[in-house]
Amino acid sequence: MKEIIREKLIREFAPSFLEVINNSHLHKNHFIASDPELHNQTHFMIQISAQCFDGMSKVSIHRQINKILSDEFKRGLHALEIKII
Repeated sequence: MKEIIREKLIREFAPSFLEVINNSHLHKNHFIASDPELHNQTHFMIQISAQCFDGMSKVSIHRQINKILSDEFKRGLHALEIKII
């Protein structure tokens, strides 16, 4: 899941900085994905900076990121913390 998130964000936004961190271990037993392969891949934090975000509100950026990752949310991504830097 981490690599899929990373690849999609790079392809869509061409970020100058991107870090994708799997924080699922901090939420053990909080949420269990229906797909056993994703049990330890449900909570992520991303730090991202991209020129295309210039002039956009944080809400708009968050909406775009969530839209791009909509398939991942359907597959078992439960929480995404987004830090725009």
